[in-house]
Amino acid sequence: MKIAGIYLAAGKSSRMGKNKLALPVGNTLLGTMALKTALQSSLEKVYIITNSLEDLSWLESLIEHEKVSIIACPSAHLGQAESIKCGIRSAQTEEMDAIMVLLADQPYISIKIIEDIIRQLKNNPALQFVAASNQNIIKPPVLFSASMYPALLNLQGDHGAKTLLRGKNKGIGEVLTFSSRKAFLDIDTVDDYNELIKN
Repeated sequence: MKIAGIYLAAGKSSRMGKNKLALPVGNTLLGTMALKTALQSSLEKVYIITNSLEDLSWLESLIEHEKVSIIACPSAHLGQAESIKCGIRSAQTEEMDAIMVLLADQPYISIKIIEDIIRQLKNNPALQFVAASNQNIIKPPVLFSASMYPALLNLQGDHGAKTLLRGKNKGIGEVLTFSSRKAFLDIDTVDDYNELIKN
C-alpha cells in the first residue's frame, strides 16, 4: 500500500503577523518539526503544499530530501480545501493508495501517532479513513483511502477534510483516540508560539 503525506504549509499565518513556519524553536524552525517526523515515518512521499509566492527557506536542507515533493498551489489563498485538492491531484498522478493530511503548524505530532493510523488502515483496508481524536475532538493527522479522493476534490473553502468524517460517512472509517494533548497542539498565535518556546 503506497501512502503519501499531504503537508499543509500554505496558510497565511494571519494571526501571527509573519510566516510562523520560519520561527525558531531551539535549534530548528517551527515548520520543519512535524515534517522531520513525517519523513522518518513509513510514508512513501510527503507533498509539501505551499503558496506559490512563499519563501521556502524555512525548509532548509529538507527541500532536498528524497521523499519531499514541493507542490505550489496557486489557489491556496482560497482556503485549506484548495491545498488538500492540490495534494490529492499529485497523489492521483503518482497512484497513491491513500493520503495522510498533516499540518505544518502541529510541531509535536509523533511517529507513533502517524504509524498507529497507517497500521489501522493497512490492517483494515476496507476502511475509507482513519482519523485521530484527542479530548473527544477529531484532529489531524487523518488518513484517507483513494476511494475518498473524489469527495476530497469536492471540498470548498476553509472547511478542510473534517466535514467528510461526520454524518453519513461516520460508519466508513475509524477514529483512534490518543491521550497526549501536547501532540495535537497547533501554533496559531503569538501566545501559542511563546508557550512552545518556553517548553
